[in-house]
Amino acid sequence: MPKYVVISNHPPNSCPSAQKTLREIGNNLGKDLPPQLQKFKINLQVMVHLDPGHKVLWVLDAPSAEAVRDFVYDSGLERWNDFEFYMASEIQDLMPQINKHPTIW
Repeated sequence: MPKYVVISNHPPNSCPSAQKTLREIGNNLGKDLPPQLQKFKINLQVMVHLDPGHKVLWVLDAPSAEAVRDFVYDSGLERWNDFEFYMASEIQDLMPQINKHPTIW
């Protein structure tokens, strides 16, 4: 299954540590996210906070980029977060593709 890396971030005034409504939402993510992930057939491999900032690193296995996008919208995470979104490859899978190209230096 394809792998995706997502970095979500928000400004300090939209942080669950500072904003009451977002704290309530954040406290419920443990129960609210698993059904959303399952709905889009996404396997959450890593979700870690990048201290001390306002960023979270996600590593996901998902059937498609659209599934990840739809998960972000459906879960409501885009309401207070911006998202950087990357396709990811295992190095051993990437090397044959790289080796097809002649070097330029």
